[in-house]
Formats: sequence, C-alpha cells, structure tokens
Amino acid sequence: MNQFEFDQLLEKYLNGECTPEEIAFVEQWSENMLSMATSPLSVSEQQLMETQLWEKIQQTVGIKPFRWKPWALAASIVLLIGLGIKWYTWQDSPEHLIRESIASSNWGVIDLTNHSTKVQKLTLEDGSEVQLNPNSTISYPEHFGQKTRTVYLKGEAFFSIKRNPAKPFVVHTGELVTEVLGTSFTIKSYENAKAIEVLVRTGKVSVYERTKAENTRKNGVILTPNQKVIFEKESKKIIPSLVEEPVVIVPPVQPTQLIFEDAQLSQVLQRLKESYMIDFEIESDAFEHCVFTGDINDLSLHTQLNLVCKAVNASYEQRGTVIFLYGSGCK
Repeated sequence: MNQFEFDQLLEKYLNGECTPEEIAFVEQWSENMLSMATSPLSVSEQQLMETQLWEKIQQTVGIKPFRWKPWALAASIVLLIGLGIKWYTWQDSPEHLIRESIASSNWGVIDLTNHSTKVQKLTLEDGSEVQLNPNSTISYPEHFGQKTRTVYLKGEAFFSIKRNPAKPFVVHTGELVTEVLGTSFTIKSYENAKAIEVLVRTGKVSVYERTKAENTRKNGVILTPNQKVIFEKESKKIIPSLVEEPVVIVPPVQPTQLIFEDAQLSQVLQRLKESYMIDFEIESDAFEHCVFTGDINDLSLHTQLNLVCKAVNASYEQRGTVIFLYGSGCK
C-alpha cells in the first residue's frame, strides 16, 4: 500500500466507510505508532501542529454545524498521529479535554461556526442560551455528561446559563477556564488577540488558568456583576477590573430611591452600591459632612458619579474593581 492509498483509507475511516477489516488495520497501525513514540515536540511545535490538525479536521467535515460521533473522534486521533503529533503532547489541550469527556459518555459533539455578520442565538440541551458573535466557533455536546456541562469557545459569545448547582457549566477558552452554576456573562477569546476577557452581567463566575497539576493552587478570581477580568496570554496575568459601562443589577423598588435631598455622601454611595453591586471607598474625612441633593435616576453610573462629585468637590477613579472618591471635600 502506497502513501496515496493509505491517505484514502484514512479518509474512509474518518467518514465511517471502512469495512471491519480496514477498521482493524487502521486501529492496529494507530497502536503501533503510539508504541513507537519516543520524544515530545517543543511547545511551539505542539501549538503549530495542533492548529494544523484542527484546520484539517474542519476542512474534512466541511460546512458547520457538524455532529461528531465516537468513531469520528477516534479517527481524528489517528489523523493527528498521521500529522506527526504524539498523543501525549495533545492530551492536555482544551480540544482533547472536551472530546475526551464527550467520548466517554458516548454522545456526539456539535461544532458550530457563525459565518454570518449577525449574532446567532442557540439554545443548549439544558436550556442555557448562547449568543454567538460573527467569526466565532463553539463546540458543545449533543448531550451533557453527568458531572459538568462543558463547551469550548473560539471568538466571542454571551452566555445565559440555566442554574444547576449539581452540574457546573464550564467554558474552555485556550488556557483560561470559566466555571459557573447559573449566571450570564460574555467571553472574548480571539486566537490573534493578546488577551482573553470575561465580563459578568449577573451572578458569580469563577475564572482560572487551566493547569495540568490538580493539587496546585489555581491562578484565578471570582467575578461578580459589572466586573470583568483580563487574562494576558503571554504573562499569564489575571487582571480584575470593572466593565466599561456598569448597568443597574438591582433596580430600585421605587424611582424615588435615587432621588436625594440633603443626603450624606455615604448614603448616596450605599444606594449606588446596592444598585450596581460595586464597592465604593471614600479616602478622606473631608467628606464626612458633605450632602447631596438631586435626581440621578435613569443615568449611567459615570454620569451619576460626575454629578455627585461635582456637588461635594470630589473626584473619583477606578482601582481594580473598586471606585475611590478623593479630594478636598465640601466647604
């Protein structure tokens, strides 16, 4: 059998068209290749070859969405070996982790790429909703496993997750993992970008770096509404911050809740904290007797802060996930 004939055989295997004898031959060849594996590739070689493999698999399956069955997953491993990557160099990659968990449950994987110019909405098996941005890809199981609900994202998407305390929802984006029980959040994870962003709208989100060792302390943070995190791919730094335009998380029961008359500054900031779930700190005692009068309903947080600060002769700045007020105070 020459190389061309062998390539045709692999293609038949990937398409599920092999006879039992051909399947046995390909699987025996796979086992022999594994037994001859001697030395791992370098990190850069692994990344390059993983990219080439993923592109080749996508070219093979054609137009998305495509349902992967267990035999196709096995075939992709064989194709991986044919490309020259040793199994143990790939087994820790996010793509493999997802497919390994799905293959063990005997369900297929759905790969969906948004080739349009508009956000595409989809509903997962558990009722969770995903808004997939253009030029973004999500891989998810036709049926979730018993312990977790795991998906893989390349690009950007907004998730609204159905709450299930017994089965966390996990999103893999390269080296960053986002884990929730039930919440809504946005993830931006583009391949050519230098960083990954996770922005929380509601609930709490655990974001941490994916590591091989199970017992090591994870590099991660817990995010709450109106908070975001930036994960720098090169330095592995996780930087918590606030979203660009915070929104009201707990709407006032009555509109008059954000109408003040000679209210202490601390009272005003407490109301804003309850509405946005953002912490505020006053740095000086000079504001102890400062009061504010005004209606700041239906305004953005930054506009509200500008009006309050102008009234009490203060300025504000954001440090991480906290907003600090400073200045000479009222006179």
